Amino acid sequence: MILSLHPDTPQVRHLEHIAEILQRDGVIAYPTDTLFGLGCLVSRKKAVDRIQAMKGRDPKKPMSILCADMEMLCRYTRHLDTPTFRILKQMFPGPYTAVLGCSREVPRYLQNKQTVGLRIPDHTFCRAITRLVNEPIITTSCNTAGAPPLQNAWEIQDELGHLLDLVVDCGEPAGLASTVVDLTGDEPILLREGAGKWPL
Repeated sequence: MILSLHPDTPQVRHLEHIAEILQRDGVIAYPTDTLFGLGCLVSRKKAVDRIQAMKGRDPKKPMSILCADMEMLCRYTRHLDTPTFRILKQMFPGPYTAVLGCSREVPRYLQNKQTVGLRIPDHTFCRAITRLVNEPIITTSCNTAGAPPLQNAWEIQDELGHLLDLVVDCGEPAGLASTVVDLTGDEPILLREGAGKWPL
C-alpha cells in the first residue's frame, strides 16, 4: 500500500499511522534526501531481520541508522571531540553518512567493529517520523542485493510491496547515494563518493 504525504508539511495523522506500524515491528519504504530507503525501528530485531532477508544480503554487513537531529545522533555514538562535532555540524542535515564509534545504545546487530553509520537527512518526513517515535530508523537503499535502487513509490510497490507494510510517497529523492565518511580516526576518510560534496 502507498501512503502519500505532503513533502513539506506531512499530515500528523499519517505520521501517527506510520509510527504505529513501526512500533508493531513494521517495515516501510520511504524517501530520503538521497535515495528511497527501507526502514524499521533500530530496536526491533525482527523487523531488521526482515529487511536483511528482503534485500538478500549478508546479515553481517551493517546498515546505517537515521536520526532526527544532533541530539539523537549523540545518543548513538561515543563522546565526540570538538573537531569531529564541528565536521558533523557541517555535514548535517545533508546527504552524508558518518561512520562513528557507537555507544551502548546501538544494538549489536547494527554494529560493525564497534562503529555505526549515522545520518541526519535534509528531509522533512525523515526528521518528523524519527522525532515522533523518539528513536532512529534503519536506512538502507531500497533494492535487492546487487540490483540498482528503486527510484519511486510505484516501482517499489510493484517489486517489493508484498514484503512491506507500507510505501511512503513524499516526493522523489535526488537519486544519488549518500557520501560516506569515516570519522573514527585522526583525519576523516572518504569511503564513498555520493550526493554530498567532499571535502566540505
